[in-house]
Amino acid sequence: MTQAFQSPGFAALAADRAVETRLVDERWQAVAWDLGTGRRRVVTDRPGGVHLSEIEPDGDAIWWFDADGAGEGRWQREPFAGGPGGAALHGVPHGRAYGVAFDRTGSLAAVAVGVHDASHLYVGPPAGEARPIGSAPGYLGLADLSPDGRLLALGGRPDGDDAAVLWPTDAQAGSPLRLAGDRRLRLWPIEFNPLAVLEPELLLVVEEDERYTVATWRAGAGLSRYPRLSFDSQISAGWYRGPRGVLIQHERAGRSRLLLADLDPPVGPGAARPGPAGRAAVGRAAVGRGMAGQGVNADQEPAEQAPPAREIDTPGGTIHDLSCAPDGTLHCVWSRESTPPRPLVLRPGTEVADHTGPEQGDTSRSRRWTPRPYGRIHSFVSTPVGGGPWPTLFLVHGGPATHDRDSYDPRVNALVGHGYAVVRTNYRGSTGYGARWQHEYGHRVGLAQIEDLAAVRAELVADGTALAERTGLCGFSWGGYLTLLAIGAQPELWSLGMAAQPIADYPATYRTTTPALRELDRQLFGGTPDEVPERYRAADPRSYVHQVRAPVLLAASRTDERCPPDQVARYAADLRRLAVPHELLWVDGGHYSSRTADHRSVLAAMVRFAGHAWPAPLPRAPRGGRPGVPADLTEGGEQP
Repeated sequence: MTQAFQSPGFAALAADRAVETRLVDERWQAVAWDLGTGRRRVVTDRPGGVHLSEIEPDGDAIWWFDADGAGEGRWQREPFAGGPGGAALHGVPHGRAYGVAFDRTGSLAAVAVGVHDASHLYVGPPAGEARPIGSAPGYLGLADLSPDGRLLALGGRPDGDDAAVLWPTDAQAGSPLRLAGDRRLRLWPIEFNPLAVLEPELLLVVEEDERYTVATWRAGAGLSRYPRLSFDSQISAGWYRGPRGVLIQHERAGRSRLLLADLDPPVGPGAARPGPAGRAAVGRAAVGRGMAGQGVNADQEPAEQAPPAREIDTPGGTIHDLSCAPDGTLHCVWSRESTPPRPLVLRPGTEVADHTGPEQGDTSRSRRWTPRPYGRIHSFVSTPVGGGPWPTLFLVHGGPATHDRDSYDPRVNALVGHGYAVVRTNYRGSTGYGARWQHEYGHRVGLAQIEDLAAVRAELVADGTALAERTGLCGFSWGGYLTLLAIGAQPELWSLGMAAQPIADYPATYRTTTPALRELDRQLFGGTPDEVPERYRAADPRSYVHQVRAPVLLAASRTDERCPPDQVARYAADLRRLAVPHELLWVDGGHYSSRTADHRSVLAAMVRFAGHAWPAPLPRAPRGGRPGVPADLTEGGEQP
């Protein structure tokens, strides 16, 4: 889903200054926002767009990451009011952005940069010379810099030896302290308490005993948990006004809620186990990975005991993005299934009007729970108005550490408008349903997920929603991967597959993708392709390509660094050799294009391809027919 804006980033010491990343002429750009005058100034004009922007605490300057097509680049800096810009920190190598943070006054900045297969850390004054302070193999993301500028908080693999790393900015201060996790204890560092200047206090989220709990770390006290602030599905958190205030976003069964709490003294310090070597905003993404296990989901949303926190009044639906202004107001990007994303300003303690608005399009929506021995599978089902059964497309979400929500998705409306029922299923591995739903499928990567899709399909066919002979899948990224795996491993179930920017050859993708995604794959599979080759082979779409019967649409980008193009081209060559009707469409923009036109072109290609694969009679949209002229599905047909 493409939004027209994200929540702003506010200057901590200049209440009237903020930075936004907004769509400008259909490209994401950094925008300086003067709250006092209401004036907005577009800071960047990059042909490929800008995905990352920050503002210095004093509001003097905007930072933005100037990335190339492979996602690598450098941080640039420009005065807030305009004028000559340049490198944000001199001497930092070209690489991937692994995080940026500032001390309390903004006199010191820190960046983490990924170069080849290592994370490199630098500090220095804005626009000044950077000083290297260390490096580590693999991926370490920079969460925050302590208010006094003496300590970095970094996050690695949540269940690994570097789950949270406290790294001194002064080499004379000693070695980094590593807080280790394991499969029973996962840690995510969030941010330092901005008011704890003399003794740094780090906020974390801990996943333990199938609960997600707010925790803190302080030198001498170690890791302390707050059992009063414990939840059965994913949370994110951030410090909120006052010395001990915390804002929590709780993601559960496809909906968001916000809560405020004050941290009491924790129940007993619990120091984290040391590893071998001795700033995430609330609402950016739910921390951790979730799963609802047996007895957690139900036919209705599972019951959760009211936590000792004050819930902020919201209109329901989904909080996509959230930031806090210096005066305490919360700036959100919010939507609901029937309501496109829009900005929402919340003032805790005041009631919020319902922002649902009228239904968008001629669509009927429902939520389904499909019972299985291991739990209940939650799906959102959207159908044309009237009676079924309908040709049905499963719009498979990516991740896997995310989930479909009670939120607006223009792809759903477009597909329903062309006569299809659209199903969004939160298969095992999805967040928002607790720890068991995320983790407990025995490293059967992909296979467990397509079993869930098949179970939902069987229920929808049985109850008259879906046409058995016309059920297909479409997905983007990891959703595209599941699409290709399913049409090969379950050829009798699916009569259409459409995959954009997919994993088509898992071992090859592992070897050529980014270090952060290789780390994710090691978590999912329990090792590398060399260590557990049978798991990768069982999860690889190419292992089943000889069984594919359905027409296949592939959309890929030649500059995709996450799901590289060569492995998609090899899968297309397999289809051509096997005489499977297919189309390979090359698109611009890399894995996550910043141009809305790229997203529209892929969706239009999917609508066209589905219309040709499933010819009339199909219901016509009340407001017009399908766009585009169907192209012949030639064996190996490609478009530039």
